[in-house]
Amino acid sequence: MEKERPRGDFERNTITVGDTRITSTTELPPGVTINFKPRSVGNLVEIAPVQNVSNATIDLGSARNCTVRLGQLRIPFGGLRISFVENRGNISTGSEVTVGDGCTFNGSTHIIGALSEGIAVRIGQDCLFASGITVRGSSHHGLWDLDSGALINPEAGIDIGDHVWLGADVIVLNKSIINSGSVVAARSVVNRRFTDENILLAGSPAVVKRSRVAWTHDFPADNGVSRHGPATTN
Repeated sequence: MEKERPRGDFERNTITVGDTRITSTTELPPGVTINFKPRSVGNLVEIAPVQNVSNATIDLGSARNCTVRLGQLRIPFGGLRISFVENRGNISTGSEVTVGDGCTFNGSTHIIGALSEGIAVRIGQDCLFASGITVRGSSHHGLWDLDSGALINPEAGIDIGDHVWLGADVIVLNKSIINSGSVVAARSVVNRRFTDENILLAGSPAVVKRSRVAWTHDFPADNGVSRHGPATTN
């Protein structure tokens, strides 16, 4: 049986499942774990009341005044980990991670929130994540231009739209946008903004390989002979 967390962790942070405030680990949905440290203060975690989760871990050990919102998820095996950043005594403060309703995680996915206040990692609804995926909202370290003194890699957040499919071992980095209906091929690295919908991305760094694509959760029984793809809008 999981060790009961000190009640003070749930007093210093607001954890809700639906409309109910959670006061102990035993009240969390099955498969959901929240980790704290004494410095975990002022965080808000909102979890949808219906979960189909084998293993989802929210690590608030390096979070202060951060927000995590989880919709109704499906994690049949593997696991989802959401964590925040510690860097030379600084921890994530005031950043956000949101995962929308209907997202499926097949394998292991690690989502890392930003260090900076007001920066968000947002994932829309009905997304599909294969195994070995990392969504990294922070570079952890500064990269500087020696001539101007400007920071080259400021945190700008990550936005993944609705109904996006990420293949195995994909890495999504700070500043990335993947718009709705799109697919990212296995082992690709996304490091910039793609504002078109329904595109196929592949490569390291990822580039557009094809436009006007659509994907379905099911695979056709006739191996595509009928050529009846999903309905799309023009």
